[in-house]
Amino acid sequence: MLVPSQSSCAEKEEIVTSKQEFPEKMHSERLILRRYHLHDARGVLEMVERNRNSLLREFEQQAQLRDADGVRGFIAEKQEQWEEGKAFCYGIWPKDGNGPIGQIQVKNIDWKVPAAELSYFIDASLHRQGLATESIRRVMAMMLDELGFMRLFVRVLPSNRASLALALKLGFQDEGLHRLAFRCGLGELHDVHHLALTREPGGAKKQ
Repeated sequence: MLVPSQSSCAEKEEIVTSKQEFPEKMHSERLILRRYHLHDARGVLEMVERNRNSLLREFEQQAQLRDADGVRGFIAEKQEQWEEGKAFCYGIWPKDGNGPIGQIQVKNIDWKVPAAELSYFIDASLHRQGLATESIRRVMAMMLDELGFMRLFVRVLPSNRASLALALKLGFQDEGLHRLAFRCGLGELHDVHHLALTREPGGAKKQ
């Protein structure tokens, strides 16, 4: 099958997305999503310590953070990825609290589409309060409606039924199970669901 080059397409949607357009801070009804800074190290470490066991399987990098120096190195890495347009990592703060309660990251970006993967977690003590839904919807609106992304996708382990249900509720469509595609922080090899949400060139979401 031959695919026409971009220059040969009769109609080509203008792509205006660039790394500079990602906002450093966003607000939703109950939450503040913002870029990490080095002074956040203590709060991030406390969040990791509260959730270490639940993070280890799917968020090994965060689960391995043991001290302030390690967290500052993690934040510095995320800052570098942000500046290079490789990934955009947001901490999640409650408007009525002080420390972070979760994280959502835009990664594996293909700027030519543009498309990206979302990964996220919320403090285990705050599950079933709609906070993950609220934060993901805010990022989805920013990326699809404001920045013009054409495709968002998530990867979910079959055992993580809550995240699978959440992705489907948000309009992501299951594109299939990838067999033995992810080795988790516990050393186990897992199948992974790939789910995606796309929009038509005219702007309408395709579900």
